[in-house]
Amino acid sequence: MKTLVVLVAIVSLGFTTYAQQDSTRGSYLGLDVINSVPTYALPNWYYIRKTIIVEPYYHFNIKRPDASVVIGAGFAKGSTRQYDEFDPSQNFQGAYFRASYEFQHRSRFISVGYGPIISFASYSGKFVFDGPTFGDYEGSFQERNNVAIGWEGYIAYDLKLGRYLSLRFLLRNVMGRRTKASVYVQYYPGFGYTPPLLNNRFLYSGGLSFQLYYRLP
Repeated sequence: MKTLVVLVAIVSLGFTTYAQQDSTRGSYLGLDVINSVPTYALPNWYYIRKTIIVEPYYHFNIKRPDASVVIGAGFAKGSTRQYDEFDPSQNFQGAYFRASYEFQHRSRFISVGYGPIISFASYSGKFVFDGPTFGDYEGSFQERNNVAIGWEGYIAYDLKLGRYLSLRFLLRNVMGRRTKASVYVQYYPGFGYTPPLLNNRFLYSGGLSFQLYYRLP
């Protein structure tokens, strides 16, 4: 596990160093503008509720034509919905980091990227099993300092809103593995929702993201 963490760190550092040395074009600061909205607008329908998700990005071009690097970080804190007594609501909190290398088809404003992601998360919650004969059974669960490492790929479309602003529509697919899996997680920060049928130790998710970017002068 420690070896995987070191490898991800080396890859991320390599992306940053290469870009700093060979950056010749513009750089951008971005922020995800959609992740938290459904959790407050549709708390009884969305799979997570009242969740704060902050995801800033730094996107910079490199010397190689039509190629760029994206470095991102994120923080998420919220809870999931309770589906039934065997799948109780979970409180979660986590921070994550991602780095990606992408290629752009300039004539169509479409980019394809891929890269590693690492996430640190903690969970807690309570469950109640109805007991008509001997009374209800109550319990709690907690898991701290859980780590997940994975890889994501995505395709993005950039819509220019002006000289400095652009809106990015991004469709991503991410998979990874947790260090331990004593608690089944419905949502893992940085990865997203994982279908219940998949192994608890392995994470697989996908989703749509909207990011607002500002071109630095």
